[in-house]
Amino acid sequence: MAEINIPFKEAIPGKYERYLGPYLYEPYAVLTTGMIKGSPQRVLEIASGTGRVTRHIARNIGEGAQLIATDINPNMLDIAKKQVEAPNVEFLVADTQDLPFPDHSFDCVFCQFGFMFLPDRQKGFNEAWRVLKPGGQFIFVTWDKPENNMTLHISQQTVIQYLKHSPPPFYARPYSMSDPVELKNHVTLAGFTNSTIERITLFGECPSAMDAAIGFVEGNSIVHEILSYGPELLQTIKERIVEKINAQVSKDPVRSELNAWVGEAFK
Repeated sequence: MAEINIPFKEAIPGKYERYLGPYLYEPYAVLTTGMIKGSPQRVLEIASGTGRVTRHIARNIGEGAQLIATDINPNMLDIAKKQVEAPNVEFLVADTQDLPFPDHSFDCVFCQFGFMFLPDRQKGFNEAWRVLKPGGQFIFVTWDKPENNMTLHISQQTVIQYLKHSPPPFYARPYSMSDPVELKNHVTLAGFTNSTIERITLFGECPSAMDAAIGFVEGNSIVHEILSYGPELLQTIKERIVEKINAQVSKDPVRSELNAWVGEAFK
């Protein structure tokens, strides 16, 4: 079963990176890349998306080390290639559940906010273990429950409120791995015996609630569902999200709490 390739196409990846990248993903990118131990010579990033973590990894490991960044979606990688210009980085379209690398190929494997989208999540963890060298480091991040990430939760609930039908299954997937017991089981079943999983609270900053609303709605494939009702609904939903964020979370500029599970394991 192939990894789910959510249709991030046309303008969606660009808006996802522009409006959500600095706000939601940059804080955890800085945190996780600061966790790199030793001096890895070969690093793999899976589900690399638009390259936000990629840029930090490349900088941290130095030009003498190699980084391969993979994603199932070529449109996301097209954005990443523009964001990251480093001679030691190679981009590759690949399925996280079936990585095209031999056993024991990498000193370190990263996956930030990617495992949630796998049809068979255990295969993803198994593959991370397989391609790691003995003693290699594995770092991954998944979102905590939506209600613990209020601006995300507000956006999701507002969109659902305005749709006449249930949203596509992919819409709930970003928040579908918030159980630390499940995460620990995946890590253990993959073969890791030395691991930690910790709920980490950080803060994201966004210039305005409208910027956040654009990212949540137009930087997500749910925008196609919304536009099927007409362009007026798109504007209505964004305005309603802005009202709720400003009332319930923060006035502009928006500063909000983010919560995610950060895992680290060694082979």
